[in-house]
Amino acid sequence: MNHFATPSFWEAYAKLPSSIRAKADKCFAKLRSDPFHPSLHFKQVGRYWSARVDLSYRAVAVRDHDDVIWFWIGTHSEYDHLLK
Repeated sequence: MNHFATPSFWEAYAKLPSSIRAKADKCFAKLRSDPFHPSLHFKQVGRYWSARVDLSYRAVAVRDHDDVIWFWIGTHSEYDHLLK
């Protein structure tokens, strides 16, 4: 599985608190080595794929064959709104 991030992902990432960016970095390192590790909660949600950064933050992607394209990262409440 190949992981890519869009400019919109990096814009949202840059706005996160530094502690959350550090957690996101660890999560993405784990995604590359073991995408289905239980702590990531990497799963399909409708047409999107979601991964847990921590209890309050999620990242969202679309999948194209073996490519996972991350386009958003933010709070769980924003995530709920995004998926509606």
